[in-house]
Amino acid sequence: MNTWLATIDPKAYTRWLLTACTLSILSMVGMVIAMPDIDRHPITLALSMNWVVAGFVGAVTHNYLLRMNPWRFRFAHWEREGRVYRYVGVEAFRWLLRQTPLGWLNPTFRMTARKSDLENLLRQMNFAEGAHLIGGAITLGLAFGYAVTGHMRVGLSFAVVTLFCHFYPLITQRWNRGRVARVVQRIAPESARIGRV
Repeated sequence: MNTWLATIDPKAYTRWLLTACTLSILSMVGMVIAMPDIDRHPITLALSMNWVVAGFVGAVTHNYLLRMNPWRFRFAHWEREGRVYRYVGVEAFRWLLRQTPLGWLNPTFRMTARKSDLENLLRQMNFAEGAHLIGGAITLGLAFGYAVTGHMRVGLSFAVVTLFCHFYPLITQRWNRGRVARVVQRIAPESARIGRV
């Protein structure tokens, strides 16, 4: 049995499924609208392709990233307290997620007092962070590719989408993960965490 697989509340799963299906349908419609003339619909193309990239990356990396040691991704000294992320507006972005259906896209993110649940939460955050890092790199690559082939508006649209759909979610995960990690560190001694897979 995979102890790192999180159980999902049926209501949370329903909301996730509704949000994911709605965004997938909108993405397909957006691609149909944008592809005949990408320079007329650059934002539509960027948002639609970003959702396709995010879905593909999530599906491909899900099991691998969840199996990783939840303590593998270390924090740099300057980010451990999360102050730098507050300076760039991570709390405002987090508020947006909590107030809109976008927050339903992570139904496994639940905070509990049990250490095992907290470490599973760290794994889920590792997955989300890694997927946004890979997805962001791909969409940023698309931004550069479109820009150098003469589609500047499309390239700029992909860059903006990368900022709001990957960079801010990534730093939000790092900020939240730092907070969860500090809770786990208070519960378990360092010797109990080293080498855990």
